[in-house]
Amino acid sequence: MKTITISACLLLFMAACSNDNNSASIVPVDGVIRLSEQFTGDFALVDKTGAARADEDFEGKVMLVYFGFTHCPDVCPGDVGVMSAALNELGDDADNVAPLFISVDPERDSPEALDDYFAFDERIIPLTGSVEAAEAARLSFKQYARRVELPDSALIYTMDHARFFYIADRTGQPTHALTGGASPVELAAILRQAIAAS
Repeated sequence: MKTITISACLLLFMAACSNDNNSASIVPVDGVIRLSEQFTGDFALVDKTGAARADEDFEGKVMLVYFGFTHCPDVCPGDVGVMSAALNELGDDADNVAPLFISVDPERDSPEALDDYFAFDERIIPLTGSVEAAEAARLSFKQYARRVELPDSALIYTMDHARFFYIADRTGQPTHALTGGASPVELAAILRQAIAAS
């Protein structure tokens, strides 16, 4: 899976990162991107039980959103592990966060598949839906993803997608993106800022 470089991210988002936290928390400067209001964060999907879930359902909490897929061999599992560990780092503050995993591969990521995949951490809310609904969710975060055929593999295809943790405030407005590869401590620090700011 390819990732977008920091310089490309800056062109994509047309915004610079900033560190206005006056606490002792470790907040990474490199790879944190402030998002414009063109990022709407709208989605209408279903969760692992098949229940309809929309962005409005999570208003009142800071949203942590990651786009991935369950057939990803290495990168997505690592980033999902970072999400889980960041929630542990937050302690009681994790109650203020809605951690969401949105599938970029809805054709394979059924609610049942997501239920099995996320059995290790019930706090993470996996979402999927129709191909059209998943695409609309991606576009609302300006998230890149495309199908790549694997003619010589039993997997048949994989998904090439950008690797970001998106942070949305309590109104559901995406405010920052953090490039994948961040540590749990770094991700937790950004989430603490978002919790304190709203």
